[in-house]
Amino acid sequence: MNELFSFDRFLGSLPTGGFSGHGTDAFRIRAPESVFVRPHLQVIDTCEEPLVTLVSARGATGKSHLAEQVSAIKQVPLWLLNEDKAVSGDALRARLRDYTDTRDGFERLTDDPDSFILVDALDEARMRVSGDSWYDYIQTLFDASQKTHSLVLLGRERVLEDIWANFPGKANWFEISHFDAEQRTNYIDLYVAQARSPEQAAYAETRDTVIRALSGAMEGQQEADSFIGYAPVLFAVARLLEKGNLLNIRAAFESEVGDRRRIKVLGEIIERLLKREQEKTGKLAEQLGVPAEDMYGPDEQIDWLAHHLMGAREPEIAWCPPALRSQYLRLIGEFIDDHPFRMANRWANPVFSAYVAAERFDKNEVQESLPDVGAATGLLFEFMAAKEEHILVDEWQFAALHASLMASERHNGVVSASLDGGDPATSREESTSSGVTSGELTLLESSGNRSSISVDVFHEEGVFALKGPLASLSLVFPGKVTVDPSSGSATFGPDCYIRCQDLRISGESVQISLRQNVAREELHDVGSSPDVTFEVTGGLLCNAQLAGDPPLDSFELVMPPDSRIGYPWFAYRKDMDLRATEPNERAVRFIKMMMNLMRNHGHKGTPAVFDKKLEGRQSVKGDEFRRVVNRLRTEGVVSFNGPMIHLTHDWTTHRFSGKERAGVQTFDDKQEVWKPVIEAIAEVMDT
Repeated sequence: MNELFSFDRFLGSLPTGGFSGHGTDAFRIRAPESVFVRPHLQVIDTCEEPLVTLVSARGATGKSHLAEQVSAIKQVPLWLLNEDKAVSGDALRARLRDYTDTRDGFERLTDDPDSFILVDALDEARMRVSGDSWYDYIQTLFDASQKTHSLVLLGRERVLEDIWANFPGKANWFEISHFDAEQRTNYIDLYVAQARSPEQAAYAETRDTVIRALSGAMEGQQEADSFIGYAPVLFAVARLLEKGNLLNIRAAFESEVGDRRRIKVLGEIIERLLKREQEKTGKLAEQLGVPAEDMYGPDEQIDWLAHHLMGAREPEIAWCPPALRSQYLRLIGEFIDDHPFRMANRWANPVFSAYVAAERFDKNEVQESLPDVGAATGLLFEFMAAKEEHILVDEWQFAALHASLMASERHNGVVSASLDGGDPATSREESTSSGVTSGELTLLESSGNRSSISVDVFHEEGVFALKGPLASLSLVFPGKVTVDPSSGSATFGPDCYIRCQDLRISGESVQISLRQNVAREELHDVGSSPDVTFEVTGGLLCNAQLAGDPPLDSFELVMPPDSRIGYPWFAYRKDMDLRATEPNERAVRFIKMMMNLMRNHGHKGTPAVFDKKLEGRQSVKGDEFRRVVNRLRTEGVVSFNGPMIHLTHDWTTHRFSGKERAGVQTFDDKQEVWKPVIEAIAEVMDT
């Protein structure tokens, strides 16, 4: 990381200051900011005895506030180019003549080693003028910096980079950094102080809870800090805390993931940023003679971002008269390139990519880029869950939601992606006539909050292509399932169950990922199951090499007894039992599977399993499944906590292993205890 400069150290690197005169709205010494938190600045380039200082920042980072504060402290004029239409070769000399009320104002600036001026909004000025006028203007700035340090120039990185590359003398270049933890607290407290006391314990606890929750959206600490340390985000938090009910706010934000209030606040922050960007184009609207509210609105900005960073088509811009379209596209390009949601050709933060992806989720052109967005943050899933409870998606969109769900799991949530297209044991004609497979993606927080999206995934008839994560996944499909990893290596697990007719895996290698933070010996405890299970009623086609020699208890390949499989797969092969038709036999299999899947880790309380996971991994489905589970509850065997089915305390002592394992109790050891339960649930099963 680049060296950080404190604000005070930055001030010390500038000339002494003191350059008074007759100011105008666009060119004058500013009053000190009433609310100002001194930022840190990253060093891009430094030298001894610089002749100019450059200060860059992405949009809404506080560049203009910094410029105003420096102007007030150093008592030098700040020239706001966004408030001044005159940007030309004579503009600087003219402003200095008026400011000093002398003919030699330019010379007074350049001959005095203590005096300097600040020039802000260079990027906005660049967009308004022709190439020749801009060149003449920049040459004037260079002329003013030949003898002494006369200028501090502020703008977006792209504009300053061009100036830095062409400046003939020495230059310092700093970039405003995001606020650190202490600065974030100070920023919020300064804004809130007029409405309530920052010393209030309830306020401080709520403030810290909101900051933690918003920071928890990202995987990396740097990305989390860059988002929550972004001034508009902090301002939105301050507005939330200023007059809101602290108890209600803290309750809504106590969980790091899955709360709709938090998602609503994030959405409002992003919408405010988009509207702020639109307001910057007001002068361009005047220049083109079009209504400012029509031009470069939030929806258009989202379309441009999706076009440049996700491969969507160029926006239609229906509001723009055909005669102005070419000119508008040329001029708006500067705003698009410098949009605060992007850094060159990548996203500035996963929060922005998740929001845009959710807003343009149904665009056909962006679908292949969606999984990468989802993998970066759980926010894509959360934004979509807040908007829709049931959606129709393709395989790419499902992969994106699943990837985002997996990103949410990093914040101590328990996740499940379950799909059921019909059992492969039924006739192929009946079960593959539809190209739609239904399922559900679920996130359960440690607090018990649940977010879920029901999906209908459309695909080629008889073939389901898995394009996303191969973990926390249950897929039952009557036809062929294909896995073609883009990286060359297919990594299954932890917690992957695929039951299908045929399984085809492409790529160079297959890896079995073991559960993290779970002792290997736990797999031998009662109720455990392998990390990865393939149940294939037809054939396995896989030319990839099985890497790493996974433990025999972490992976199983279940196939019909007459199936043959080669090295190294045969070591993991187990015979598939024929599906029983008698209710009692089906009831036994149901209870065995429930024992297999129930776990103690990842949630509070007694051993439990996701309802959708249990439903997806055995033959009892739909209404029949609900009748069986309700009967288990009536018998006192299980209890419900949202989507989790818990074994009750009384029945925890009667757990057994659903798999035959050496040294652990099986159903045969416990069948006398479970016999009444088996008979009870068999009564409500379909015959």
